[in-house]
Amino acid sequence: RYEAENYFITPEALRRHVTEHYGTGSFSNAAEEVLDALIRERVFDDRQFPTWKRADADTAQVLWDARTERLKLSDFAEEFFRRLGRRFGHPMLLRKRELYRLIGRADPASIPREVVRKLDLMQALFDPSEHDADGGI
Repeated sequence: RYEAENYFITPEALRRHVTEHYGTGSFSNAAEEVLDALIRERVFDDRQFPTWKRADADTAQVLWDARTERLKLSDFAEEFFRRLGRRFGHPMLLRKRELYRLIGRADPASIPREVVRKLDLMQALFDPSEHDADGGI
């Protein structure tokens, strides 16, 4: 993928972050409007958007992954938070340097196996319990 953020920035992760910050209700509805408008501008055209929106979760994820594979989703997420801040008259919830906070809101099942394998290898590399007495793994 174009950048690491593309593995965990999804509409669902953005929704979860907003809900955890603002709660549900009018803020949540306004955030959904902002998100939908941005998705229509940058990901799916007016013909594709309704199909993606009506799709079951697995299909929607596949379509999202296919359409965003080469996009800079960090720019997408930052623009979402910028527009949301303007809409609510609040500061941006997250800037680009803070997007790592969305990782905890990502669905672990949506992370590709290749990423999980690489992260497992990194954990083994840095986990002292995985090393033998000579420092090897």
